[in-house]
Amino acid sequence: MNKKQKLLVGFLVLFVVAVFGCSAMQDVITPAYIDKGAIEYSGEEPTMFTPYTSLWDLQRIERSVDYNHFNLQKEAARLAEDDSGRYSYLKQAMLIGATSAQELKGAIFSPEGPLGMLLIGLPTFGLGALLVSKPSDKQRIVELQNGK
Repeated sequence: MNKKQKLLVGFLVLFVVAVFGCSAMQDVITPAYIDKGAIEYSGEEPTMFTPYTSLWDLQRIERSVDYNHFNLQKEAARLAEDDSGRYSYLKQAMLIGATSAQELKGAIFSPEGPLGMLLIGLPTFGLGALLVSKPSDKQRIVELQNGK
Protein backbone atom coordinates (compact mmCIF):
# COMPACT_ATOMS: atom_id res chain seq x y z
CA MET A 1 0.00 0.00 0.00
CA ASN A 2 1.22 3.34 -0.82
CA LYS A 3 0.98 6.42 1.32
CA LYS A 4 -2.15 7.70 -0.40
CA GLN A 5 -4.03 4.44 0.15
CA LYS A 6 -2.98 4.29 3.78
CA LEU A 7 -4.24 7.84 4.30
CA LEU A 8 -7.53 7.01 2.55
CA VAL A 9 -8.03 3.83 4.65
CA GLY A 10 -7.18 5.76 7.83
CA PHE A 11 -9.66 8.49 6.90
CA LEU A 12 -12.38 5.93 6.12
CA VAL A 13 -11.79 4.18 9.45
CA LEU A 14 -12.04 7.49 11.29
CA PHE A 15 -15.19 8.36 9.32
CA VAL A 16 -16.82 5.00 10.10
CA VAL A 17 -15.90 5.32 13.79
CA ALA A 18 -17.26 8.89 13.88
CA VAL A 19 -20.50 7.98 12.13
CA PHE A 20 -21.30 4.67 13.81
CA GLY A 21 -19.31 4.82 17.03
CA CYS A 22 -20.15 8.24 18.30
CA SER A 23 -23.92 8.15 18.77
CA ALA A 24 -23.77 11.06 21.20
CA MET A 25 -22.46 13.24 18.42
CA GLN A 26 -25.20 11.96 16.16
CA ASP A 27 -27.79 12.80 18.82
CA VAL A 28 -26.47 16.36 19.10
CA ILE A 29 -26.66 16.85 15.34
CA THR A 30 -30.10 15.24 14.80
CA PRO A 31 -32.91 17.80 15.10
CA ALA A 32 -35.92 16.94 17.31
CA TYR A 33 -39.06 18.81 18.36
CA ILE A 34 -39.60 19.19 22.11
CA ASP A 35 -43.02 20.29 23.36
CA LYS A 36 -42.93 23.40 25.54
CA GLY A 37 -45.11 21.62 28.14
CA ALA A 38 -42.46 18.91 28.48
CA ILE A 39 -39.78 21.54 28.96
CA GLU A 40 -41.84 23.26 31.69
CA TYR A 41 -42.69 19.95 33.40
CA SER A 42 -39.07 18.86 33.43
CA GLY A 43 -37.78 22.16 34.76
CA GLU A 44 -34.84 21.84 32.35
CA GLU A 45 -33.83 24.10 29.53
CA PRO A 46 -32.61 22.57 26.29
CA THR A 47 -28.90 23.13 25.86
CA MET A 48 -28.45 24.63 22.47
CA PHE A 49 -25.33 23.20 20.88
CA THR A 50 -27.12 23.86 17.65
CA PRO A 51 -29.64 26.57 16.71
CA TYR A 52 -32.40 23.95 17.03
CA THR A 53 -33.36 21.44 19.69
CA SER A 54 -31.69 18.11 19.17
CA LEU A 55 -32.31 14.47 19.95
CA TRP A 56 -29.79 14.77 22.79
CA ASP A 57 -31.88 17.59 24.34
CA LEU A 58 -35.04 15.51 23.88
CA GLN A 59 -33.55 12.47 25.64
CA ARG A 60 -32.23 14.57 28.53
CA ILE A 61 -35.59 16.34 29.00
CA GLU A 62 -37.43 13.02 28.73
CA ARG A 63 -35.34 11.58 31.59
CA SER A 64 -36.09 14.67 33.65
CA VAL A 65 -39.83 14.37 32.89
CA ASP A 66 -39.76 10.70 33.99
CA TYR A 67 -37.89 11.60 37.18
CA ASN A 68 -40.28 14.44 38.07
CA HIS A 69 -43.30 12.24 37.32
CA PHE A 70 -41.95 9.48 39.58
CA ASN A 71 -41.34 11.93 42.42
CA LEU A 72 -44.78 13.54 42.07
CA GLN A 73 -46.53 10.15 42.04
CA LYS A 74 -44.55 9.06 45.10
CA GLU A 75 -45.49 12.28 46.90
CA ALA A 76 -49.15 11.89 45.87
CA ALA A 77 -49.19 8.33 47.23
CA ARG A 78 -47.69 9.54 50.52
CA LEU A 79 -50.25 12.35 50.74
CA ALA A 80 -53.07 9.89 49.99
CA GLU A 81 -51.82 7.56 52.72
CA ASP A 82 -51.59 10.45 55.21
CA ASP A 83 -55.08 11.60 54.23
CA SER A 84 -56.49 8.09 54.71
CA GLY A 85 -55.07 7.92 58.23
CA ARG A 86 -56.42 11.33 59.14
CA TYR A 87 -59.82 10.54 57.58
CA SER A 88 -60.09 7.28 59.57
CA TYR A 89 -59.20 9.03 62.81
CA LEU A 90 -61.72 11.85 62.25
CA LYS A 91 -64.44 9.45 61.11
CA GLN A 92 -64.04 7.39 64.29
CA ALA A 93 -64.07 10.53 66.44
CA MET A 94 -67.30 11.68 64.76
CA LEU A 95 -68.85 8.24 65.23
CA ILE A 96 -68.03 8.34 68.96
CA GLY A 97 -69.54 11.85 69.20
CA ALA A 98 -72.67 10.84 67.28
CA THR A 99 -73.17 7.76 69.46
CA SER A 100 -72.82 9.81 72.64
CA ALA A 101 -75.24 12.44 71.34
CA GLN A 102 -77.79 9.77 70.37
CA GLU A 103 -77.59 8.26 73.85
CA LEU A 104 -77.99 11.68 75.46
CA LYS A 105 -80.93 12.46 73.19
CA GLY A 106 -82.58 9.18 74.16
CA ALA A 107 -82.03 9.86 77.85
CA ILE A 108 -83.41 13.40 77.73
CA PHE A 109 -86.35 12.99 75.37
CA SER A 110 -87.51 9.48 76.28
CA PRO A 111 -90.83 9.22 78.15
CA GLU A 112 -88.88 8.39 81.33
CA GLY A 113 -86.50 11.35 80.85
CA PRO A 114 -86.95 14.83 82.36
CA LEU A 115 -88.23 16.52 79.21
CA GLY A 116 -90.40 13.56 78.31
CA MET A 117 -92.08 13.74 81.71
CA LEU A 118 -92.44 17.50 81.37
CA LEU A 119 -93.92 17.23 77.89
CA ILE A 120 -96.40 14.62 79.07
CA GLY A 121 -97.37 16.60 82.15
CA LEU A 122 -97.45 20.05 80.51
CA PRO A 123 -100.78 19.61 78.71
CA THR A 124 -102.31 18.18 81.88
CA PHE A 125 -101.12 21.10 83.99
CA GLY A 126 -102.21 23.54 81.29
CA LEU A 127 -105.76 22.18 81.18
CA GLY A 128 -105.93 22.14 84.96
CA ALA A 129 -104.78 25.74 85.09
CA LEU A 130 -107.55 26.76 82.71
CA LEU A 131 -110.17 25.12 84.89
CA VAL A 132 -108.98 26.70 88.13
CA SER A 133 -110.11 30.29 88.50
CA LYS A 134 -108.19 32.93 90.38
CA PRO A 135 -109.78 35.01 93.15
CA SER A 136 -109.31 38.17 91.10
CA ASP A 137 -111.36 36.61 88.30
CA LYS A 138 -114.25 35.95 90.71
CA GLN A 139 -114.10 39.55 91.93
CA ARG A 140 -114.24 40.84 88.34
CA ILE A 141 -117.27 38.66 87.61
CA VAL A 142 -119.07 40.10 90.64
CA GLU A 143 -118.21 43.64 89.53
CA LEU A 144 -119.54 42.96 86.07
CA GLN A 145 -122.80 41.63 87.53
CA ASN A 146 -123.20 44.66 89.79
CA GLY A 147 -122.71 47.00 86.82
CA LYS A 148 -119.37 48.40 87.62
